[in-house]
Amino acid sequence: MVNTFGWIEIKTRDIEKAANFYENLFGWKILQKIDAEGSDYWIFDTGDRPRMENLRRGAMWLRPGSENIGIVVYIEVDDIDATLKKVTELGGKIITPKTLVDPHRYRACFTDPDGNLLALWEESLNKG
Repeated sequence: MVNTFGWIEIKTRDIEKAANFYENLFGWKILQKIDAEGSDYWIFDTGDRPRMENLRRGAMWLRPGSENIGIVVYIEVDDIDATLKKVTELGGKIITPKTLVDPHRYRACFTDPDGNLLALWEESLNKG
């Protein structure tokens, strides 16, 4: 498939803390640690049903020093309000609260405990 994300890398200074954050927030599971060209990667599984096998995985890796670079990844959720509550309970920070994008779609942005920026997306088109 073209124009789809096939891999996600989340940089972190503390693998255990990051793994705990994402496992408790989204239910992602750490599968294995691998060495890739001199860098340790912790492979995770989001548990979704992908069109292609590699679309359900990504990795976390240790970010050197105070480097703070990255991209924003949108994660689809059923309930942004409940997810944002969990973000703060787990040590993340809300950057942009739930915002109406159009009559049926919402978004919000947050940072994880390492300061990585992520976004949430909720569609109400097929709800009730």
